[in-house]
Order: sequence, then structure tokens, then C-alpha cells
Amino acid sequence: MHVAICDDNVADRKHLERLLSRESDKRAGTPDILYIESFGDKEHFLKNPLKYNIVFMDMCSEDGLVEEIIRRLEMVSFNAPLILYSSKIDYTALKDLPPYVVHAKKPYIPDPLPGYLTLGDKNVIGRVVTLPFYQNGAIQHVPKDDIMYALPSESGYVLYLADSTRVNVDDDIAALRKLFDPHEEYAIVNTDCFVNFKYVSSVMLFSILMHDRHEFKISPFSYRKYKWLKEDINALI
Repeated sequence: MHVAICDDNVADRKHLERLLSRESDKRAGTPDILYIESFGDKEHFLKNPLKYNIVFMDMCSEDGLVEEIIRRLEMVSFNAPLILYSSKIDYTALKDLPPYVVHAKKPYIPDPLPGYLTLGDKNVIGRVVTLPFYQNGAIQHVPKDDIMYALPSESGYVLYLADSTRVNVDDDIAALRKLFDPHEEYAIVNTDCFVNFKYVSSVMLFSILMHDRHEFKISPFSYRKYKWLKEDINALI
């Protein structure tokens, strides 16, 4: 499970890291260990918030900062549990928060963490992330993990899915970049082709081979970049 800590108080952030590391140690030998990342600013967290199955947050250095972060999360259809810890700011007073917000109060203590992490476990099991594409002017949601690669066509792009289905969409390269960029398993190759590295069988010096035997030619100068990306994605699967 991928866990994010967003706290602009360094001491508190380090303390929660230690508490969660102990919870992860309890899960040793299971597939449920915790991959913990910490952030002290919004910019780095918001680069890829959709990878996290649970977020622990108290960003109180600026008024309105948490509200801004949540607005940004709503824009990318974030739906994992967000444990919002009140300290200097009482977040329970905020209006119209999304249903995935759970209120807590500092200090960080061990007792409630297993219960919160159970919410994250449920997110891992039940999570189906979809991406919104335009098809004949209407939005069609396609499961993110079903897309193997996307190739340009005369009128947009063609999505090649794992079940051999092909979906023609109207979106251009700029729109696809915006959709795929938050997801670390996707990379663009050959200028305009998008590849899901979960479906890459092998990365060779001059090409990338997909599970369906489709082959993308690459520059040997890009070999290491794609090889390291594949290794990183394999470590997360």
C-alpha cells in the first residue's frame, strides 16, 4: 500500500514516519507492507497524488492550503482516504469536504493507525481508476490499468486494451499527456506514442516489446531510462 504523509511540521512528519514504519514492520512477510513517502509542500505531493492509497495530512503553514490541495485532488478524481489531522487549524470547521476525508486530531499516536490503514487496504482492493477520454464528443471512462498503449490516428488516438479491444478517442497528444502524466507507469516513446510499462515484456537496446508482441523502436540513448522505469514498475506490481 502506498502511503503519503503531508505535513509542513518537520518534527511531526518524522514522528509519523516512525509510527507508520512500525506498522509496516508488523506486516512483514505479507503483500500488505507500506511504501511511505513524506512531503512538506504541496507541489511535490500533487505531482502524482493518485498513486497513494491513503494520505495523512496537516498542512497549516498557510491559511487555505488544505482547501487548495483538496480542490486539486478533486480535479483529478482522487478517491483514497485522506486522514486530516487538526492542530493549529480545526479542519472540522471546513465545509463541503469530499466523503473520503476522515477527521483526526494531533498529536500523532499509534493507537488509531491500524484502523486508518484498514481504510487504505480497502482502497487497494476496491480501487478501479478510470481516465476520461472524448469519443464522438462525449466522455467515455476507460480503466487506467486496462490500457496497454495509445497510438496516434488521423482523428485522435487509438487505445489498445489488454483484452485486445481498440478504443478510438478524439483526444490529441496534449490531452493524453495531461491524463497520463500523473501515473508513473506511463511514458511517451517515439515522440507521440504512450506506453503502459506494466505491459512491457522487455526493454532492449533498440526496442520495447509489449505483452501482445507489439514492438516500439527506441533510441539506444533512451535504453537506460526505459529499463530503469520498467524495473521501478515491476517493483510496485
